Amino acid sequence: MRNAILVAVLAVTGFSSAALAEGKKIGVSWAQFQEERWKIDEAAMKAAIEAAGNEYVSADAQSSAEKQLSDIDALIAQGVDALIINAWDKDAIAPAIEKAAAEGIPVVGYDRLIEDDRTFYLTFDNVGVG
Repeated sequence: MRNAILVAVLAVTGFSSAALAEGKKIGVSWAQFQEERWKIDEAAMKAAIEAAGNEYVSADAQSSAEKQLSDIDALIAQGVDALIINAWDKDAIAPAIEKAAAEGIPVVGYDRLIEDDRTFYLTFDNVGVG
């Protein structure tokens, strides 16, 4: 899983050495934390982002598509340099992707596919992880 977290961090920072400079603010929008795995993923992601010298900011949508849109607006307003989104609803998230794209903010869909050509997608080998 740590490799997946590192890939997400690299994806949102643009894969270039200049983009990997310290001091980036990475916003992460979580769909919910009712399942224990998301808490584990968050801890690993936060550690990887901070170990790379970047700032981790996050929001919990609490299983609400509307709250997730509002959360992402707030993350963008905070000046994030990149977004990682664990979407609650792949269709309802479209306005957030549009706004991020308009602001030039790269987006990674984490574990849940966001069907938009402007986003990267990161998931796991579900067979391999059990």
